[in-house]
Amino acid sequence: MRAPGLSRHQRGRAASRTARLSRVSDIEHGFKEGDKVWVEDGDGKHHPGIFVADNESSGWFGGGPSAYVVHPEAKAAEVVSTFRITPRDE
Repeated sequence: MRAPGLSRHQRGRAASRTARLSRVSDIEHGFKEGDKVWVEDGDGKHHPGIFVADNESSGWFGGGPSAYVVHPEAKAAEVVSTFRITPRDE
């Protein structure tokens, strides 16, 4: 079905964006809200955190998959690459 008011170019860009987003969301990391995780920083050190949710908008800006993580000890939250998150057994 053709979207009203969109040119062929705009429809193509929208379809490309949708395909890109579906590839990002296809990556399964297995974390769910409340999971205890380790977050690796730029120096390779691991810090305790709690997984909150996937960052749904990461695909819109060309970045890789990312997630929201809370650091209880630091009383801070951040968005991190899912590749920097590992499970924590505690």
